[in-house]
Amino acid sequence: MTQTTPPEEQGTHFWFMTFLARTDRDVDVANRSGTWTPPPGFTRFDAMKAIRQQLIEDSPHLANSAMLSFDIQPNQL
Repeated sequence: MTQTTPPEEQGTHFWFMTFLARTDRDVDVANRSGTWTPPPGFTRFDAMKAIRQQLIEDSPHLANSAMLSFDIQPNQL
């Protein structure tokens, strides 16, 4: 069974990022995704920087990683 979060509890936009991060023994592909409501006037570039910064704060090993992909879209079908 799939659990869903009511739309009113989600951000206005869905985003995902993929990173290539070096580990002690190898490299790791790290995928992250979520929803977010950007402040008024934010651009896609602003959103990418803000989300990446938060991810690095939450997962410091991503600080020196290469971001392979990023996308952000309105969170609606």
